Amino acid sequence: MSFHVYHLFSHTILHCGAGQSVGIVDQPIARERASYLPIVPGSTVRGVLKAQVSDTESVAESSALQGLTESLFGASTSNDGRAGALSITDAHLLLLPVRTVYGILAYATCPFILQRYKQDRELDFSLPMPSEKQALCPNDNPNHQDNVMVLEDLDLDAQTSGDVEPWAKDIAQCIYPDNEELRESMRKRIVVLPDTVFSFLAETATEIRTRIRIKETTGGVENGALWSEESLPAESILWGVYSVDHNRCHEQYVRELNHILKEKPLLQMGGNMGTGSGLVQFISLEDKGE
Repeated sequence: MSFHVYHLFSHTILHCGAGQSVGIVDQPIARERASYLPIVPGSTVRGVLKAQVSDTESVAESSALQGLTESLFGASTSNDGRAGALSITDAHLLLLPVRTVYGILAYATCPFILQRYKQDRELDFSLPMPSEKQALCPNDNPNHQDNVMVLEDLDLDAQTSGDVEPWAKDIAQCIYPDNEELRESMRKRIVVLPDTVFSFLAETATEIRTRIRIKETTGGVENGALWSEESLPAESILWGVYSVDHNRCHEQYVRELNHILKEKPLLQMGGNMGTGSGLVQFISLEDKGE
């Protein structure tokens, strides 16, 4: 069984809902139970990948690819209990775009997240550890002035750190391997915040939109058709792990899956597809081994 790390890079806002809520937001996003950090459920990622692979199979000229979808994702009928060879974990939040007074936008993360990411990627970087009310950033970060960084309504002490640089370079390289200008723009905007501060921003700095439903006959708002939706901001970055069981999948199918994912497909997941939400790029990294 081979393991791979993948990233999700949201080009538009992303709403993977958790049903209705009794809180302030009517339709919140899915979150991890223990940490309450945003996630994209593995079932969501698997579903849109299945549609992508199925489209590839349907237009394939080679008859050898027939059965690709069933082999990777399992049988579509309830009478056949065969499981697919592809397993996908939930995607966890890695970088959260946050509004800043200086430099417009910062990509925020924290030691708790980087520790998890380090384990999945098997990286050998030192973990940046900001003190309370401190933000660690690369030397050329544009998000502070006079050593003050303002994220949303929070004033933090900005401190350049050599420990942040390798993380910023590596993550930016994963997202923009072929575009140096965009890669550098992301790299210098990555900031590491204390866990408590990041947790607060992950709850309060998401995008909230109020929506209505128009009554066709009158052109007015239908009674009770006013609700609010929570979404991850555009340019959020998440990561997860997927595996392929080679014992249950023909090698040719594995090669075809790798070919599809190598193209970094642009997928649409979550709610509100009709309004352009949920455009997400799937970026697969190198094999982690057995």
